[in-house]
Amino acid sequence: MKLILFSFSLFVVVSLKAQDTIKLVSNLNPDQQAELDYNNGLAALNKKEYSVAVDLFAKAITSKPTFDKALCNRAICYTNLKKHNEAIADINQALKINAQNPETFFNKGLIYFDTNLKDSEIVALDNCLRLNPAHPEAAYYKGLLLYETKEFDKAIEFYSKAITSNANYAYAYNDRASAKRAKNDYAGAISDYEKALTIDNNLFFIYNNLGSAYRLNKNHSKAVEAYSKALKANPAYLIALINRGAANFENNDLKAAQADFEEVLKKEPNNSSAYNNLASIAIKNKDYKKGKDMATKAIEHDAKNGPAYYNRGIAKQMLREEESCCADWKKAFELGVESAKLFINATCID
Repeated sequence: MKLILFSFSLFVVVSLKAQDTIKLVSNLNPDQQAELDYNNGLAALNKKEYSVAVDLFAKAITSKPTFDKALCNRAICYTNLKKHNEAIADINQALKINAQNPETFFNKGLIYFDTNLKDSEIVALDNCLRLNPAHPEAAYYKGLLLYETKEFDKAIEFYSKAITSNANYAYAYNDRASAKRAKNDYAGAISDYEKALTIDNNLFFIYNNLGSAYRLNKNHSKAVEAYSKALKANPAYLIALINRGAANFENNDLKAAQADFEEVLKKEPNNSSAYNNLASIAIKNKDYKKGKDMATKAIEHDAKNGPAYYNRGIAKQMLREEESCCADWKKAFELGVESAKLFINATCID
C-alpha cells in the first residue's frame, strides 16, 4: 500500500536589506535635499510602496549621482517590482561608487536569488562574506544554495555560521535541521527544529518539519503531536493534516488516519493524495472494493498518481480482476513506483 506523503524542508524569505536613514539639518543644500528624498524613499520602501519609493530615490540620485545607498535601495524596489534588469544596473552602479559595502553585495545576491541565477548569486554572497565574514543572512543563503545541490555537510557549515553570528536565527536552525534530516541525523534534526521553535513558535511549518523528523525516527506519537501543533497554529495547513494522517497510518491507528484524510477532502475535494491514502486504509482493512474506488478517484483527479495505480492494482488482484491489475502495476512502474515491479514479475505475463 502506497501513501503519498509530503514534508516541507525549507522556508525561504527573500528580504533585501535597506540602508540606514540619514540625519538631516535645516536650510538644505542640494546634497541635503537628496538625503531628504532618500529618507522619504526609505519610508515608502518600508511601507512596500515600491513605485513611490523608486521616484523618490530617483530624485535623490539626480541631485547626488554618487549616492550609492539610494541606488542600492532603488534596486530593492525594482526587485520587488520584478524589474530585475533595472535592479542589477543600479546595484552595479552602486558597487562602482563603493565596492566595500557588504550589504550591497548581499542585495545583489538576492536579486540573483530572485531570478534563479545561482552562479551569480554565489559570487555576490562570497563577496559579501569576504567583506563581512559574520554576515548571518549571507551565510544562510549560501547554505540554501548548498542544500539545493545536496552538499549537506557544507550547507550545515554555513547554516552554523549564520547561527554563530545570530543566535536567534530561527530559519537557519530550521534549515540546518533539514540538512541533518537529509543525512539521516534525525536526533540532530529534532534538536534543531525544537530550538527554532523556542525562538519563534509562530512558524507553524517548523512543527510540520519536526513531525516529519519524528516520523522518520519511528516516534509516531510525537510526530502526531507536532503535526497537531502545526494545525492548531494554521488550521488550513493541509500538508500537516496529510502528514498527520500518514503518521497515524504508520502507527496503525487507521480510524484516526481515515478521519484526517476525510478532513482533507472536506477542505480540498480534489486532493488526489487523500483519496489514495484512503485507498491504502481500505486495503489494509480488507475492503478491496472501497480500496479500488478510492484509488480510482485519486487517478481521476491526478492521472500521474503512481501510488494510486499501485494500490488499485492490489485491490483488483484481491477482487480477482487479474488482467486489469497488471495494467495498473505497469502504469505505476512507468510513473516511478519501483515496488510495482515485484508484482509485475510475480503475477503478470507479457
